[in-house]
Amino acid sequence: MRQQLLPFFTSLLLVAVLFPGDVPPGIRNTICLMQQGTCRLFFCHSGEKKRDICSDPWNRCCVSNTDEEGKEKPKTDGRSGI
Repeated sequence: MRQQLLPFFTSLLLVAVLFPGDVPPGIRNTICLMQQGTCRLFFCHSGEKKRDICSDPWNRCCVSNTDEEGKEKPKTDGRSGI
């Protein structure tokens, strides 16, 4: 199922890149979902970061901070480092 949707999403993204001033309805919602986000009205929940707008200008794409926090923190092996 996921492989069948990939060409569809790719074509939508291609249209958004080629025609940035004339974005088809719903494409921003699709981009938000591809970024593992959720379109929310006005505010994001705690632990989420606000990204671009969604197709409805009042909605914002909210992406979880947990993935980004894991990338920023250095991994430790439990030793003190002394």
